[in-house]
Amino acid sequence: MKAQKLIWGLIFIGILFNSCSKDDEIEVIEVEEATPQYPMKSLIESGHMQVNYQKVNSPSTFEMGYKFKTFKNGKITALGLRIPNNETYRVTLWNVETETVLATAMVNSSSGLISFEDIEPITIASGTTYFVSVNTNDYYQFTNAGNDLFPTEMGDVLISGYGSNFGTSQTLPTTFSETSYLGMVDIKFVANN
Repeated sequence: MKAQKLIWGLIFIGILFNSCSKDDEIEVIEVEEATPQYPMKSLIESGHMQVNYQKVNSPSTFEMGYKFKTFKNGKITALGLRIPNNETYRVTLWNVETETVLATAMVNSSSGLISFEDIEPITIASGTTYFVSVNTNDYYQFTNAGNDLFPTEMGDVLISGYGSNFGTSQTLPTTFSETSYLGMVDIKFVANN
């Protein structure tokens, strides 16, 4: 009986080894990440708003940026800006509803070119209001021939208004406009598939 169990055991092990081949391929499934979205950069490139003028070394410094919501959950993986001067600027991502800072990055400007700094990814919930701002006295002023700029949709992002506060403190802006936009601060948003 003992010999019979041993024989059946060896047959079973043989079948297992025989059914697995070195040539069997393991299927690798690649998860494709959604295309990153840069809402303010895309809005400017669309022609929806035009540069009226630029200021360099203005005597007034502002915390300025835009309020937004997303139509999809996702993450913000970088903060950026386009400033008409070569300096380092503080860029802040806020949760407007809780008035908390979610991320801060020091971004080096490349005099008129858009520059981004990667951050630890921040999870974004669809329908929650966020704000991204830069603290600067160097900026562009954008308008749309007196027409409202905001609210407007760019991809999966609804930009609802420009906001600013006077001064250098890291304070969530409370004054809003729908007809002009100062600065040029942006996010890199990656929507969940």
